[in-house]
Amino acid sequence: MGRIAGMERPQVWDYWRPTGSGIVELGTVRGRDVALPVHFHREDQLTFVLAGRRRFVIAGDLREAGPGEGVHIPAGTPHRSLCGMDEVVCINLYTPPGLHAAPDVIAGLARHWRRTGGLGWPDLTRIAEDHRRPIGTGVEPVSMFAGSEAWDSVGEAARRAGMSREGYSRRFRKHHGVPPHAFALQERLNEARLLLRAGESIAAVAADTGFTDQSHLGRCFRRAFGVTPGRYRAG
Repeated sequence: MGRIAGMERPQVWDYWRPTGSGIVELGTVRGRDVALPVHFHREDQLTFVLAGRRRFVIAGDLREAGPGEGVHIPAGTPHRSLCGMDEVVCINLYTPPGLHAAPDVIAGLARHWRRTGGLGWPDLTRIAEDHRRPIGTGVEPVSMFAGSEAWDSVGEAARRAGMSREGYSRRFRKHHGVPPHAFALQERLNEARLLLRAGESIAAVAADTGFTDQSHLGRCFRRAFGVTPGRYRAG
């Protein structure tokens, strides 16, 4: 494939899943309307900016990156993306939690970008693999849920924590940045993301992850990830 900076841009978000590497998937982001609501991933996210400025709110703090700079968002960390004044062009690498040394990967991408003026898919995978930690040093994805049965209702989760429903919800939102129901929805969307990557049909994914139908999944999925389930699955 050619250099990312020279690729066509049919829409703001696009995804591609390489084979033969530890990278779960790669994403490209182009445009001004790059805002997304609070969400999180089961993978580490490494964002590297080629043009414009990418802006995130992570754990209540504003993080920005310009051309040749990157941001690491650890797995399970709620964050939101903000729009900027100018068009942004950047790439996202999604990798298993802790499997790659994120600061070293970002530094390697920056060196290559400064030296050559661009990045291709082979460059991304090679640089990431150059900074892959030994097998067994990664960490398992962290879920904030102590079992699905405990999350059937906020009231039940609050009871197990020995708190009132209101107190539990306030503490949860303060700690995680989103209320319990929004967090549970995001867990279902991340499960849908995993099943779509595995090639499951959209209808089956909607049913398996508790959405009313394909349209319900589609609305929630696009709002969280900026792309429809169908386009994501085709990546």
